[in-house]
Amino acid sequence: MKTKINNLLSVLILLLMTSCKGQNKELTMEKITEEILKLVHSYNTTPVYSMQMNKQGCKLIVEMEDNLDYRLTENTGTSIMLPLNVMISKSGKQTAIIKIYPKEGDPYITKYAHAKITIYNAPNKDSGLKDYKKIAEFTLPEGLEEKKLPYYEHTIVFDATVPFDYAKELNHSQNLKNIPSIEQKVVKKYEEVRNICEQYDFIKYNELLIHNSGLVYNATYTSVEEIKKKESKNQFGMVEKGLADRKLLPIKDYYIQYYANDKIVALWQKNHEPMLYVTGQTPSGKEYKSGDPLFLYMPEGSNKLKAW
Repeated sequence: MKTKINNLLSVLILLLMTSCKGQNKELTMEKITEEILKLVHSYNTTPVYSMQMNKQGCKLIVEMEDNLDYRLTENTGTSIMLPLNVMISKSGKQTAIIKIYPKEGDPYITKYAHAKITIYNAPNKDSGLKDYKKIAEFTLPEGLEEKKLPYYEHTIVFDATVPFDYAKELNHSQNLKNIPSIEQKVVKKYEEVRNICEQYDFIKYNELLIHNSGLVYNATYTSVEEIKKKESKNQFGMVEKGLADRKLLPIKDYYIQYYANDKIVALWQKNHEPMLYVTGQTPSGKEYKSGDPLFLYMPEGSNKLKAW
């Protein structure tokens, strides 16, 4: 569970350095920070949406219809609260698509499968727990084992009001299914990123995530001052050097998934784990397995895939 939370934090809140220099001599973390700060806005209102995910005996994926998804794919029971703002594109009706898969080794959803999603709203980022109000909920129905289902899907709808609008950018980006040889282009981009990870290129990996960092900081209402104060911490991940017997999964045996009306794409392992995936051993000798999802889009007027 601790590994899962650490991985989530590394994806949602990019840790910035103000004094580190990496392998790329033409680019520094100072310059990357400057580029991120250009994307950061200040808002008069800061409404917060959160999603509590609980599951056991199954795999659980929650996809926002006009945005991305988040996955609980381990075979153990998991409970986690997520900042949902980063999966909301704009104000209005939101549709969350709940996807349930059997855990590893089970061909169908069994009687031991349990999943519950609860969505909360609070007036602002400084709200206390008492101010969080439940606005939507889903519980996996009982008795599904009798139907021998390899997959179960349900949608929940709720309204959200946020001060940002990333739907405009997505609407003007390119429909990826209209791009010739798009799958080959996506695989090539994943190979490029895998190579960055293989070379431990911290600078290039953070450069890749500039757009995502700006989006996350805006959606979580992180101020410029807070961003500047953030410091790098020793943390395992796709570009860290602290793992022994480190291995990166090759980009193959994947399935491709499109999001947000075919404006975003990602590759996943057949077991629904991220395609960018690393294994190894921690300094204490514990087995380490973790992956970073990589969502790609092609901005208006560009012919290159970039990280959303």
